[in-house]
Amino acid sequence: MRFQGRAVVVTGAAHGIGRGIAEAYLAEGARVALWDLREDALKDAARVLDPAGRSTTVQPLDVRDARAVAAAMDAALAFAPECDTLVNAAGIYPSHPLLEMAEADWDAVLNTNLKGPLLVTQALCRRLVAQGRGGSVVNISSGAANSARPGAAHYATSKAGLNMLTRAMALELAPHGIRVNAVSPGYVEVNSPFNPLSQAYKDAISTGIPLGRAGRPDDIARTVLFLTGPDSEWITGSIISVDGGSGAGRSQLPLSRPE
Repeated sequence: MRFQGRAVVVTGAAHGIGRGIAEAYLAEGARVALWDLREDALKDAARVLDPAGRSTTVQPLDVRDARAVAAAMDAALAFAPECDTLVNAAGIYPSHPLLEMAEADWDAVLNTNLKGPLLVTQALCRRLVAQGRGGSVVNISSGAANSARPGAAHYATSKAGLNMLTRAMALELAPHGIRVNAVSPGYVEVNSPFNPLSQAYKDAISTGIPLGRAGRPDDIARTVLFLTGPDSEWITGSIISVDGGSGAGRSQLPLSRPE
């Protein structure tokens, strides 16, 4: 159990990648504070992941609300004073064509996907610095940070910003012994009722994965656990792609030479 005696906050823990990350930490002995906006889904996740209720605490909250985040962090540290690890997995990815995008659509995505990780990271790291403790933060980015697509100007921008925020955080927090990295997933199949994807989109994006399959939450979770464990103690400010090779290029193209 690599994380026995450790504790971690995971945002977006009710479903998908966040839930997969929380499950991986619990399997390795950690105590986990589960955060998500969706209270019912969060409680359902906790019942499945921790039936005895001894290793998790549940906090429904909006990561865009600084006061709520500060209060939730106090509660998490009261539950697990040893907590020194954070995974910012909360995120939304609606589709809005550029010329139809409302200001509220833009704000919802940028505030959730970029402002949220800032506020949550500040909340934990201010407390760690005050206590003279080191720690680790992992932000869940996306391959969309490097490859725009129709309908996702707000999402791609938020993830590109998150990559730079990761690097800036890493520089400023390094003197305090706090490492900050990001994992950049490719297409991960989560079948989320909260962020549904069309079948046409799934089919199109799957053709560009060199390793031949969509990702799973556990593919991402394994890298997150590595980045917050002892084997990565000299890694900070890095953006690690976990995408089945889709970021390497356009594997679906035929040879360019004429037959």
